[in-house]
Amino acid sequence: MRAKTVFHAFVAPIIALILVGCSLGGDSSIYEVVEPGSISPGDAVPAPANDVVLTVSGDISVTNVDDTLAFDLDTLEKLKLVEYQVDDPWLKERVTYTGVLLSDLLEVAGAPDTVREVMALALDGYAAPIPVTELESWPVLVATQSNGEHMTIENSGPTRIIFPYDLHSDVTAARNMSVWNLETLEIR
Repeated sequence: MRAKTVFHAFVAPIIALILVGCSLGGDSSIYEVVEPGSISPGDAVPAPANDVVLTVSGDISVTNVDDTLAFDLDTLEKLKLVEYQVDDPWLKERVTYTGVLLSDLLEVAGAPDTVREVMALALDGYAAPIPVTELESWPVLVATQSNGEHMTIENSGPTRIIFPYDLHSDVTAARNMSVWNLETLEIR
């Protein structure tokens, strides 16, 4: 009898938390969907018609330029767009970021379930590995807009990795994975 009580009181809730946390995209209560998107997993992604703002390479099955998946801003924003507010640790103010969930981008790129990490590379050569466990725990954003405005290179754009810093258990780790002037995502 005591074993059943321990199981129901302690073990069952832990198992439930693990199962909930195993879906990519993190906690959907943190973000709001602002556009459902017209490109979904399984769809062909058109080659860029304008300047490329993000290239996805590595372990992917969907490509549109040689062996990579390249996005111009218009095409990237045809994926489901979400937004959330964060206390930006660099700007020291509350900012609303809009963009694509990194987990959704992996699905559109046809990344397999065996992916371990995403290497985020900036225009200046800065590189940060993002373990897939972060995508399971948090809605990691590939932001294209800050407070409703597209970001320029001078303002950390045109794309940038954003975490829900106010909620993340390790703000320093989240900051180190938050690549601005994001150029390439290498799926490993």
